[in-house]
Amino acid sequence: MLVINENKIADFLKALEKEYKVYDNRQHPPYGGLTAKKYFFPPVEETFVSEKKGSLKTTKFAEKFVVFGLSIPQLEALTYLDEIMTKPAEDFFYWQRRGNSIVVGLIKEEPDALPGGDIVFVDLGDGNFKILKNTEKGEELIKKYKSYFAEVADAPSKVTDPGMSEWSKTMRDILLDAELLANAVEWSKNHKIWEEMATTCLGCGVCTYVCPICHCFSVEDKIDLTGKCSRCRKWDACTLPDFAKIAGGHDFRPTIKERYYNWFYHKFVRGYKEYGKPQCVGCGHCKKYCPASIDILEILKTILGDYKKSQIQI
Repeated sequence: MLVINENKIADFLKALEKEYKVYDNRQHPPYGGLTAKKYFFPPVEETFVSEKKGSLKTTKFAEKFVVFGLSIPQLEALTYLDEIMTKPAEDFFYWQRRGNSIVVGLIKEEPDALPGGDIVFVDLGDGNFKILKNTEKGEELIKKYKSYFAEVADAPSKVTDPGMSEWSKTMRDILLDAELLANAVEWSKNHKIWEEMATTCLGCGVCTYVCPICHCFSVEDKIDLTGKCSRCRKWDACTLPDFAKIAGGHDFRPTIKERYYNWFYHKFVRGYKEYGKPQCVGCGHCKKYCPASIDILEILKTILGDYKKSQIQI
C-alpha cells in the first residue's frame, strides 16, 4: 500500500504551494467556524461586472488550489453540494472553483466506501497515513509528487479512536433511515416543539452559515457614479426574518416557529424527496456554534419518538 509519513506532510504541502494555493483546513478557518464550502461557494461572490453601456463581463475564477485535511463529514458534505449544484441546473460559479480544486481528506479510520475528495489520507496510528486515490486528478497529483510517498506492506490500522463524537455517531445513525426521518419531520409541523424552539431560537442564521451543505443565497446589484454595475450573491438563511418576504411586504414565514420548522423541512424532508437523502452529515457544527445552544439531535429524537407513538396508536 502507498503511505506518507506524518513528518513529510508539511513538506508535501509546501511543495504543492509552488503550483497551487494551499488551504490547510486543520488550521483555524479564516471565517471562524465555517466549513470547507467557503472555498467553493464563498460568503460573498461577484458574478458579473458591467463597466460600459452594453458590456457585460462574467467573473472568471482561474486560481488552482488544494484543500487539505477534510474530515469524513466534510468530504461527504462536498459530494452532497456537488449534486445540489448540478441539479436541476449546473451552477457555473461553483463549478469554476470545483474544477480548479483538488480535495484531500484526512481521516482516522478507513471507510467502507470512499466518502469523497480526490485523495484521502487514512491515519494508520503508527506515524503513517495510507493513501486512497479517489479520482484521476488525485492519482495524477500523487504520481507527480511521488517522492513524498512510499510503498509498504499492508498492515492493520492501530487507530483506536475514530475521532468522531458520540453526538455525531448518534446523529449519523438517525440519518440512515432517511425515509422514516422525512416522514416524522413532515408529520411534526404542528408539534409543540416548534413553539418551544421559537422561545429559544434567536433567528440569527448561524446554523445555516456553519452548515457544510446549506446553500441559500440572495443577489445584490450595485452601481457607482462612474456607471460601473456589478452583481454579487451573498449567503442567506431561511431562518432570517426577511428571507421569505416579497414585494408588497408579505412574508410567507413571518414567525421564528415557521422559519425554524422550514429549515428542518428543507434538510430532512425536501432533501430526501429530491436527492434520496437528508441534507445533513451529522458534523455537529450547528449545535457547536448556536448561540442559543439548540441541539437538533434532541429535537429529532423527540419528533421521532412521538411520531412512532402516533403510528402505533393508528
